[in-house]
Amino acid sequence: MTYQQAVEYIHSRPRLKNTDNHKAMKKLLSLMGNPQDSLKYIHIAGTNGKGSCASMCANVLKEAGYKVGMNISPFVTDFTERFQINGDYIPQDTLADITTMVKKYQEQIEEEDGLHLLEFEIVTAIAFYWFAQEKCDIVCLEVGIGGLLDSTNVIKDCLVACIMNISYDHTNILGETLAEIAYQKAGIIKPGRPVVTYPAQDGDALDVIIKSAEQNGANLVIPDKNKIKTSVSGFMESTLEYDNLKIIQAFTGIHQSYNATVVIETMKQLRNYGYIITDENIVAGIETTVFPARIEILSRNPLIILDGGHNIDGVTALLNVLKENSITGLTAVWASLVDKEPEKIIRMMAPYIDALYTVPVFGRRALTPEQLAEMAAPYFKNVYSADSVQQAIDSAIENLSSGLLVFGSLYLASDARNYLMTKI
Repeated sequence: MTYQQAVEYIHSRPRLKNTDNHKAMKKLLSLMGNPQDSLKYIHIAGTNGKGSCASMCANVLKEAGYKVGMNISPFVTDFTERFQINGDYIPQDTLADITTMVKKYQEQIEEEDGLHLLEFEIVTAIAFYWFAQEKCDIVCLEVGIGGLLDSTNVIKDCLVACIMNISYDHTNILGETLAEIAYQKAGIIKPGRPVVTYPAQDGDALDVIIKSAEQNGANLVIPDKNKIKTSVSGFMESTLEYDNLKIIQAFTGIHQSYNATVVIETMKQLRNYGYIITDENIVAGIETTVFPARIEILSRNPLIILDGGHNIDGVTALLNVLKENSITGLTAVWASLVDKEPEKIIRMMAPYIDALYTVPVFGRRALTPEQLAEMAAPYFKNVYSADSVQQAIDSAIENLSSGLLVFGSLYLASDARNYLMTKI
């Protein structure tokens, strides 16, 4: 396979959740030599904040001198972004070679067992194999959806489980209540292994996590909210003080301060296993973390903000940052999937936006620009539907007032980011 053929093959695999209880995934990994069993993990679940936590953990451990694998989903800049070692993406020819092997085994499994491998199962298997081949010291493993039934949960053990902020998302798969969703997320907790959770967790979700930790004999660590001090230290810049550490955050917003405390507590747990991680490593690692499309400031003059937050919780975090920095009068480019409460989101955003461009975005559940524009019309004087993300960005930049905001979907962020970089 060429790299392009490999990517096309991966995307051609079914995406819907199967019910074979990881049989296909386990069979594939067995044929590949069970690479996942040779690795050590920080396993990260949650509705929002998984990627930020994984990126910060990986960067701290890199600062401490370790070889760190990280998988994230979805990607923003390039498909190879999903597989990283010490911040470097998997080489395209390596991805093609591993995918060629996986495809052969996938076809064998379908023929012999009648089992079908999903896209995310194949992506996860590729990550395990590459990390094992490269002999990573530790892997920051981000859950796809949920936890208990997620493809990443084929691992037998982890050093630390992290459960980030839990809110409503994928309710058709994970459950209608926060308690039901939390049960799925808490499925990554391993017997006798510590679990660190988000310090502002909803009470119903936290009750489930506490119960699961007790059942597994797992030490539950909750950063103390009363000891978290945050301050706005500059435009779109905040400072976190926690556990005698002072950090100029790579990511702005109180939610990112909370995410960072999960990282700090996770590093303290790793020290108990003998990992040598200094306070200086923690500060430097968090301060220098780069993670695209998480309230990312691409330009300050003119102000250009890119955010992939796609649900109510993510949009609330964005709103808090805009309010904290007194940002209003934005020109915005927006897309949404039908199941992400788009009308509620655009109503929430209305006080901060003067003009709105709606655009198409990838996905079967995506609303058309015309549908989004009709939905937004009651809340804005100026709403325009565009045929493409590039067209919307061009028009928006020509009519900027206080700045440009591109938001609503990581798929949109992926489409927009490279194009925006040519405009700066």
